[in-house]
Amino acid sequence: MDRSVKVKRLQSPSRGRTICISDIHGNLNIYKKLLNKVKYQPGIDRLMLLGDLVEKGEKNLETLHFVMNQAKHEDVHVIMGNCDFICKNVLFAYRLDFLKDVLLQRKQSLIHEMANQIGISLDINTDMSWYTHEIRKHFLDELCFCNDLPHVIDTDSHIYAHAAIMNETTFGDDFREVMTTHFFLNKNMHFHKKVIVGHLPVTEYCHSIASFDPIYDGSTNVYSIDGGNVVKKAGQLNALIFDKNIVNVESVDELPEVEVIETVLEHNQIPLFVTWNTSQIKVLKTTSKQSLVYNSFLNRTFWVENEFIQDFKATDYTNYQIPLTKGETVKLVCLYQNKAQVKKNGVLGWTYQKNLKI
Repeated sequence: MDRSVKVKRLQSPSRGRTICISDIHGNLNIYKKLLNKVKYQPGIDRLMLLGDLVEKGEKNLETLHFVMNQAKHEDVHVIMGNCDFICKNVLFAYRLDFLKDVLLQRKQSLIHEMANQIGISLDINTDMSWYTHEIRKHFLDELCFCNDLPHVIDTDSHIYAHAAIMNETTFGDDFREVMTTHFFLNKNMHFHKKVIVGHLPVTEYCHSIASFDPIYDGSTNVYSIDGGNVVKKAGQLNALIFDKNIVNVESVDELPEVEVIETVLEHNQIPLFVTWNTSQIKVLKTTSKQSLVYNSFLNRTFWVENEFIQDFKATDYTNYQIPLTKGETVKLVCLYQNKAQVKKNGVLGWTYQKNLKI
């Protein structure tokens, strides 16, 4: 298989805005909701979709058909993400044992939806050569659309990739570099053009107060915009909008809104947030409601409600007691004991349930 980085070059649009969205993950409802919120104008605005159109959501095939139609009739340009690569596995019968393992573990997949439509299913004994052949017979257009997606889109002022670029000349030597590199912001590489990526939920860069809004690093000239849609319980789908010299952000999620009924002032504390990549903990002491744990990445010992501990991990736990104003609304993430985890203006925190109208 050709592993070189495929690049699509575009002229900057002569009118309208450039709207960047990444990691839709088959969540068509939230994607349409975001397009409506940003007042997307087909034929006027340019839409850049930075990969991971499918996988993990509930409407993967419908999402793919919707985007294919957009790309055919509108100024819509799509990049291949690592999750979209699954179409190459099927199209070229590539690494079929690996493909089987992924599909057996992943409940929500574009390939499962294709198989269901033609009345076939997958189990541990399935012949993958036959299985992929049957899918190719019925969904060749869809598989080829994903297969033909570029890994990078380059304009005179912006570079778009799913996860990263290695340089501004070749962008990388292998497509895996631009599709799967983690923690791109931490590599401290400076670019002359603005570089926009998705792939890694932005909260993975947060270790004190977690925000799901896009991050811009002025020292590197990189925007990271994946809001954790589908893959995070408090996740959101972000739009980064370039309108001439102005940059705006809009986001949507599927969390319920609740009203704040008591004002909560900011407390003096040292906030912490436990990311997925640094969630391993050592349990030092356990009570009926909480456990005293140590996290080596944060080099901190702290108490965690037991609801957040699973398999010696405390993913997405925060001790940040978020300030609130009576009468405003926040997004409800989850309830635990007498507390609630909430999101306000993209920021994750907790409050007592008595402060909310639930």
